[in-house]
Amino acid sequence: MRFHDLKQRVNIQIDQHAEQLIAIGDDIFHHPELGFKERRTAGIVAREFSRLGLSYFEDLGITGVKTVVSSASGSGPTIGVLGELDSILVADHPQAEPVTGAAHACGHNAQIAAMLGVATGLVRSG
Repeated sequence: MRFHDLKQRVNIQIDQHAEQLIAIGDDIFHHPELGFKERRTAGIVAREFSRLGLSYFEDLGITGVKTVVSSASGSGPTIGVLGELDSILVADHPQAEPVTGAAHACGHNAQIAAMLGVATGLVRSG
């Protein structure tokens, strides 16, 4: 398969699931968790990996979640995609969580959505 065709197949799958991916990013944005306390966010990532049929490792570095997507032949490039789970402490942010002062002023919610988008595109495109 040509690179262009593969890229197009992946992008089609991401576009078809864009609404769900954006909703996940928004949900994480509205439920910020400070570092090493991101249990809810890690659970969302694990749930999405499961939904894609991917096995995963949990509790890495306390709250981390990791999966590996491989081609059927086991060949092809190796890439890494990282999505950070935590928010930061910005108590005066308009969307700060009132009790902890945590807010996603860092964009990690968008990183998670993008990481899940990559996984979705790769898995669902075959």
